[in-house]
Formats: sequence, structure tokens, C-alpha cells
Amino acid sequence: MTLFARSEAFEINKDIHEFAANMESCYGVPASKVEWWLYGTDIKELALNRTAKPTEAKPWGEYKKLFITDDRIRGGLDFYLANEGDLIRAEHQFGVSRYVIAAILGVETNYGKYQLKLRAADMLATLAFNSPNRSAFFTKELQWLFIIADREDVDPLTYKGSYAGAIGYPQFMPSNFDSYGVDFDGDGKTDLVNSMTDAIGSVAKYLSGHRFIFGEPIAVQADVSGDTWQKYDSRSMRPSRPLKELTDNGIIPRGDFLPDTKATLYTLDGADGKEYWIFFNNFYAISRYNPRVNYAMAVFSLSQEIEKAVDWANDEGVYAE
Repeated sequence: MTLFARSEAFEINKDIHEFAANMESCYGVPASKVEWWLYGTDIKELALNRTAKPTEAKPWGEYKKLFITDDRIRGGLDFYLANEGDLIRAEHQFGVSRYVIAAILGVETNYGKYQLKLRAADMLATLAFNSPNRSAFFTKELQWLFIIADREDVDPLTYKGSYAGAIGYPQFMPSNFDSYGVDFDGDGKTDLVNSMTDAIGSVAKYLSGHRFIFGEPIAVQADVSGDTWQKYDSRSMRPSRPLKELTDNGIIPRGDFLPDTKATLYTLDGADGKEYWIFFNNFYAISRYNPRVNYAMAVFSLSQEIEKAVDWANDEGVYAE
């Protein structure tokens, strides 16, 4: 169903004309071109349904089973071995763990194996003109999609994405595509749809831009005791207190960390009951990629498993085929 075929087409047309006029006056993209593109978009109920009930809303114990699997870990090892040079180069250039970069690509598109079939323009147009709570966000992203398409002289209907309009191997929203996309393979263009090398560099630049610091901790499971630890269960991923303050109140990390490191406590529903986690700055940086705790936990957990697998491969002398 095209946008103009709906019963409330008059009102939708009015909104679209205003959108197109704004694109021309504010961004220099011809209104006639924008309207032509929008004539070709389809309403997708999938976009509305999936954004209303995201997978990341599952309890951590259930969500973990989707991504921390033998196949995903093995795929991570294969991906790492095949792209080790680019991953190391990205780590050195941007100061972001090569294993975290690999894990994000593993969670987003199964290391590029997941075939994106949805048109990003369909998803974003549906959400921009129909989403009850986030229309402003998706309107901005639709604007960026058209700005990029106009600048690169590409038909925006050819961009494949997710149900929320994210594009390419790293699943960048269009505004991030423009801000953090990197021509990491040096061919003169940034291609996150076909170039895994560009995707690796772009993920690294994104995390660096959100203050991921190489060598600093990400997260650690903790044990709790006493009566005062509950007041530190903030339900926030942003670290705000010195770790020593948490340990002084019965929150003990399963590892050694500097006492003045900023940290926060977060309780998750694990497969076997409550899990208590201490999150550091780098965890918060990962969460800027997707602001749901389950997502950041999946990336962190998968990165650990990939690193273990790579260590095993190095010990056993296993190399890319």
C-alpha cells in the first residue's frame, strides 16, 4: 500500500507536501524529487508493530539465548580471522576494542550474513508519518536518508535496512551514517551496505565518538550483601559513583578494578534469577549504539566470547581459510 493510497490520503498528502517543502527550503533537496520518492514508498505495519514491541524488551535471561550461542561465537571467530587486519587497524586508529567492534556487527547483522530485505525508506516514511510517539525522531532520520541520497545521487528506495530504517552491515540510522561513516577501505566513498571494511571503521568511529576508551573496563558481575546496596540499584547505565562507594556498601565486583573508577549497579533478570552487574563508562558508550541494556549486554558478552575464541585459535594455530 503506498502512502497516497490510504483512506486519509488528503491529510497524509498535506503532511508530505509540507515535509517536501521543508526539505527544499532547509536542506536544498528539491521538493519535487522528495515527493517523487515518497510516492514510491509503502506503508509497512511491521515497522509500527516491531518498534512498539522491540525484542530488546525481553528479560536478559531470554535475550541472551538469542545471541550468545555456539553458532554466533563460531561466526565471530571466523569473522575475526577473516578481518583481523581491519579490526586491529580500527582498534589502533579509534581506540576501540577489536572484539567489541566484531560483536556489534555480530549482533546487528550476524557479521553481514543477515540479508536485509526491507527498504529503509518504507520503514522510515511509515514511522515518520504514522508513529504516535516517535514521529519527530523518524522524521529526522527520513530527512537524513533523503539528504544522503541526494548528495550521493542514489535512489533512496534502494537502501535496505531494518524495521526501524537502520542501514547496512552496522545498522546505522541515516543521521549516524552521515556523522560516523568512514571510508575505511580508501576507495573514495563510504559504503556501509557493501563494504565490511567501511563498516568496521564506522563502528569504531561511532564508539570512539561516544567516549569508548581502549583498555578501560566495560562491565563485571557483582555480589551483594548487607542492607544498603539497594539504594545504589539505580536502573541507569550511566556510571555516576566511584567504585569504592559501591564496594563500601556491599557491592563487590568479581574482579579487581581501580577504586576511583566511575561505576553504576544494575540488576538484571537472568536465566537462574537476579544478576547484579557493575557497568563502567565503556558499557555506557556501547549503549549509545542502542539504548537498551539487553543490547549492550549482548555486545559485551559476545565480545568476551569472541576474544576467548580468538585466544584459543592463536594457541591452536588456527587461521582464516
